[in-house]
Amino acid sequence: MLPNRTQISRSVTIQATDGGSFSGYMALPAQVPAPAIIVIQEIFGVNAELRAKCDELARQGYVAIAPDLFWRIEPGIDLVDSIPDQLQRAFDLFGLFDVAKGMADLKATLAFLRQRPECSGSVGCIGFCLGGKLAYMMAAQTDVDASVSYYGVGIEAMLGDAARIQTPLLMHIAAEDKFVSKEAQAQIVAAFKDSPLVATHVYPGADHAFARGHGTAQPGMHYDATAAHLAQERTAAFLQKALR
Repeated sequence: MLPNRTQISRSVTIQATDGGSFSGYMALPAQVPAPAIIVIQEIFGVNAELRAKCDELARQGYVAIAPDLFWRIEPGIDLVDSIPDQLQRAFDLFGLFDVAKGMADLKATLAFLRQRPECSGSVGCIGFCLGGKLAYMMAAQTDVDASVSYYGVGIEAMLGDAARIQTPLLMHIAAEDKFVSKEAQAQIVAAFKDSPLVATHVYPGADHAFARGHGTAQPGMHYDATAAHLAQERTAAFLQKALR
């Protein structure tokens, strides 16, 4: 067992499976080894909010890491939704993002964590928006120990992979999500209504990104405190059960 320490955060380097390397923001809890969580970015890169989410998970006793999935386009993207030019830049990056290569980088991050002495062996993931889609894909395509998807986009087109999910998955769905239609939401909920591994929660009145900025000084434009707090409580209980 590694010695106790106060919570620390630092940048780490992860080797890509197809050559090159990318950075990740890692936050460590006071006590290690501990379960680890991959925090999967939105279209804004590894920004201050994502780093704050890692820090909060570390305070809860997890090793948390946010890999830079836009590194192949431009390393170090750090944007916010409150500045119109940055919001447009984020959508541009989303259009340039290669999902298959992003998944390869997430799989590399999973392997990286399982080899780290700070990690006790169990590794989960939490993703938001684009990251919510990737968290679903991690549940379907890898042996990650647990996954949490916040308002993932495009999941209704991947429900054919539902049978491949062998580890717990928690999905938070915004009822008024302008990027996920009511029909798509209904398809997702129906696909997992009898699943012992997958739980879906729909948040009435909440828009896409209702948890963006939760716990930070600058909540996002669609932040919904009631929905964000409830989702956080459900996520904490889910991770405690799945990873501890």
